[in-house]
Amino acid sequence: MFDTQENRYVTRGVNEQVPKEMQQRCFQLIDEKVKQAEIQLDYLQIFEFNRDDQRGTITIVHRQEEPFFIDYSENRITKDLVNFQIKMLWVIDDHTHQTMLLPEEY
Repeated sequence: MFDTQENRYVTRGVNEQVPKEMQQRCFQLIDEKVKQAEIQLDYLQIFEFNRDDQRGTITIVHRQEEPFFIDYSENRITKDLVNFQIKMLWVIDDHTHQTMLLPEEY
């Protein structure tokens, strides 16, 4: 799963509500996991976002169910992320393409 960086798509909801910077960061986190041989990626990657306006950061929780893993990373809140309010994103790999979507678009 997620063994190519080609055929990546985002839904209309993601395109309208998620800044490109955050879309790219999520795909980058997936690519970093692919390079780690000890983790086999599941077809569904889950990203949760927690804002901390006092620190000026967004914590990204990247996880999957099977086999389970969870990672944390932080992004500075840039001018492009000031209005970012999404709490969760999914990325699904169906062997032909990868789609980033909001859970309510499933």
